Amino acid sequence: METLLTAARQQTNENDLAALLDKILTAPKQHAMLVNTLSRMEYVGARKMVKARHTDSMDVAGLQHLLEEVGHALRLKRAAIKLNGGVEENVATYSAVDTLAGAAGEAYLQGVDRGCEELINHLELAEPQRSEVNYVLSSLAIEVRAEAFYPVYEEALQRAGIAFSVRSILSDELRHLEEMTAAIARHLPADGSTLMQAALQVEGQCFRTWIAALRESVS
Repeated sequence: METLLTAARQQTNENDLAALLDKILTAPKQHAMLVNTLSRMEYVGARKMVKARHTDSMDVAGLQHLLEEVGHALRLKRAAIKLNGGVEENVATYSAVDTLAGAAGEAYLQGVDRGCEELINHLELAEPQRSEVNYVLSSLAIEVRAEAFYPVYEEALQRAGIAFSVRSILSDELRHLEEMTAAIARHLPADGSTLMQAALQVEGQCFRTWIAALRESVS
């Protein structure tokens, strides 16, 4: 798993990301909108889980994962409102006017999902296994990114002296990553490592596109 995290970090210049976050955090309204974007992304991720997972594949761990993603969305939404001075104006919904590169953030998730679906086309899997493998592979790539992104964001929050933390979210995402890594090994023991590396490449391109949109929104 550490190899996956290292690969994700190498795909993005963490100094550049930290500088971008530092810039965003200097403007409370802008920062609140970024947190609302993160909330939107957690919500979209939960929504995709509901669509992807068949009833005959859903277990306790799956329900817990879904619950926690929705919980992250709610926690981040409440944080966005608090950072916005306790009012919902500018962060009331997940629309373009209430988020910072929110549409690009959602497109990031959709891009990872589509890219992973293409990666498993050659396996000729039948439903519900196809949806389950795509869910596990795309979730793994996104959880790896969360483990690379949230620590950089947490450090930016501390530098800015902002009384908000994502450490508890990071802890949940680490457990999700461990679960997805184990699930890939169960579903694709022979091809899992190759597919994980390919999924990280897909995710890396999607992430860079979102960061570029975020940088454009700030500038």
